[in-house]
Amino acid sequence: MNLKIAGIVARIEEMERELEQEIEQEAREKREEFHYSINKKKIVFEEASRKFQQKMRTGTLRYLRETPAKSLLVAPVIYSLYFPLFLLDLWIWLYQSVCFRAYGIPRVDRSDYVVLDRGHLPYLNPIEQFNCNYCGYANGLIAYAREVASRTEQYFCPIKHARRILGTHSRYQSFFNFGDAENYRTGYEKLRENLQKEDPGANG
Repeated sequence: MNLKIAGIVARIEEMERELEQEIEQEAREKREEFHYSINKKKIVFEEASRKFQQKMRTGTLRYLRETPAKSLLVAPVIYSLYFPLFLLDLWIWLYQSVCFRAYGIPRVDRSDYVVLDRGHLPYLNPIEQFNCNYCGYANGLIAYAREVASRTEQYFCPIKHARRILGTHSRYQSFFNFGDAENYRTGYEKLRENLQKEDPGANG
């Protein structure tokens, strides 16, 4: 990585840390505004707030009556994705248990990515809660899988592509340039060692 790109990456990382701090501050303010707290990952609404939100809930039968027919028709296809997602979830667990342990790669904590807290919202009916948990599970699982894949790539093939690609992960800029055989051969083991020494929660 040349010095200019390294500097830009460093500034981006600093801005990301600043953004995280601002997001956390806003989250604390919203918890106060909407009168709930989080205690050991358990969400607790104040009684008055919970009752108010329950009044805002749309009943299940009314919700089904008001749902467009096309949504009901495509629902089985949407929900069918649960099966490959579950298999992916299971396989990532097996993959990390065997491969990451064998190579000394810090394991990715699934709970940092897969969060099913929307089902606790009192203003959602059971169908809405199920749908929200579905979205949280799918997107969280893909993010979790991406981090597992990025650590695998750093360990086995930390080389950038010849052409620009969209949506690169956070580790990509530290990889070796396409065609740079000398630095790849001299720095490959060092990049592996950096990964093995990494905090398990890093880049998470």
